[in-house]
Amino acid sequence: MTATQALPAAGIRRRGPHLSGLAWLTWRQHRSAFWTGFLLLAAFAVFVITQRLDMVAYIEAHHLAGCVYQSPESRCEGVNAFRGHFYNLMHYTGLLVSFVPLVIGVFLGGPLLSRELENGTYALSCSQSVSRTRWIAYKLGVPALVTLIGTGALSALYTWWWRPADTLLRGMYWYQSPPFNNVGVVPVAFSLLALVTGAAIGMVLRRTVAAMVVTCAVSVVGWVALNLLRPHLWPVREVTAHQITADFYGSPAPLGLFTPTAWPLDLPNKSYSSWNVDYGYLTSSGHHFTSGACGDFTDASAHCLKVHDVVGVWAQYHPASHFWPLQWATTAVLLAATAAVTAFSIWWARRRA
Repeated sequence: MTATQALPAAGIRRRGPHLSGLAWLTWRQHRSAFWTGFLLLAAFAVFVITQRLDMVAYIEAHHLAGCVYQSPESRCEGVNAFRGHFYNLMHYTGLLVSFVPLVIGVFLGGPLLSRELENGTYALSCSQSVSRTRWIAYKLGVPALVTLIGTGALSALYTWWWRPADTLLRGMYWYQSPPFNNVGVVPVAFSLLALVTGAAIGMVLRRTVAAMVVTCAVSVVGWVALNLLRPHLWPVREVTAHQITADFYGSPAPLGLFTPTAWPLDLPNKSYSSWNVDYGYLTSSGHHFTSGACGDFTDASAHCLKVHDVVGVWAQYHPASHFWPLQWATTAVLLAATAAVTAFSIWWARRRA
């Protein structure tokens, strides 16, 4: 064998892990989207690291460690200044992060299958001794793995940034989005659901642009529905207070001091960091009475409350300790929906695609 003679193809072997077959094909088809996502994630990591270092240095310099929102300690007076310095940046960054599942669903999930079905190129894969089940498994599995890794890292970064400011930024805050939909496991589960939903819609419609538009609409509706459902995914706590006296009736002035929206913040055993879910009036028999049933705060409404024998108020709320139970309960709902949509996609691929 001469020095210029080529080595047999069988003698050339790749070292280390590498993709092959449908996994390699799926990666190659969507590598631009994957690499764009990873580059944006790297840029976000640099941003979060610098911001967190600045925030931790501020907390240490002003001795705010261990303080909470509305703390009576004199050393914690700087909490409001801290909120003014860091709240907007963290909040609006969180809003941008909240759109990540939507972007994944529309720009990755929507074209994932619809493009091949629209162009007819899926038939080439299925003609190479590849079953439809295996085809759909790889087409969904590889992007799902990339999504899991990417959004998991994104969530970990935002959680790491938010954690030192958790107690300092509380006060009708922890249950909002952000940070609730940006930290923990919820954004990962929501991104996976958006991905498989976009893929399923694309499989049914077989048109890329139509799939992207419908996926966007479905994702927005799903996001709104999830936020409406979320307070009911974990048992609420209820507290009552008998604060209305006989002197209250007949005088409209004190009535304004007992606005139902303000009551839950002042009820016993309820902190400022709690999530007020529902509230209203309490009758002498212990029944709930709708807070708006007596109209505006006037002499007439005071008489109305007296007629209905209102003696106090009630409130249902989630304390801050419910953050992680609500996270896991929300994630369970999202993963169940993801499993259902994935099962539908496999069934459709085998029967209809």
